[in-house]
Amino acid sequence: MRYFFSVFFIISYLFSYSQWQPSEYILKKRNVELKKLYDFDFQLKETEFNENYYYIIFDNKNIGYLCLRQAPSKHDIFDYMVVFDNSIKIKHIKILAYREDYGGEISARRWLSQFYKREIKDVQAISGATISVNSLKQDISKLNQEIKVWAKK
Repeated sequence: MRYFFSVFFIISYLFSYSQWQPSEYILKKRNVELKKLYDFDFQLKETEFNENYYYIIFDNKNIGYLCLRQAPSKHDIFDYMVVFDNSIKIKHIKILAYREDYGGEISARRWLSQFYKREIKDVQAISGATISVNSLKQDISKLNQEIKVWAKK
């Protein structure tokens, strides 16, 4: 029965994915994180591709890309952001909201730094967070394909 609800949740998540609107709380966390990353005044310009994807603009030049996303964990979803540089390499990842009782270790900066240094398939698992880890890896793989399409426009 528990398996049924997990499968039902993931399927319902996939159908509702395109409807996600980040809350004010998530947008505030996004801004705080970006100010830590960039110590100068920048602007975010929404893309035509997805309203949760942004160009990061400084001095009228694009200096990178920002994506706000959600991914499923075992019973809930988590929100995260990915910052890419102009060469479409991951520069920064931050879990903005993790809603599970277990698996929160994926929020650790040290663990997330693997995404900057390794291929996604080589990112190490975390005991107790297998579903969240695999979900994040799969979602970032999809995002890598998407950004190659819209960043060239």
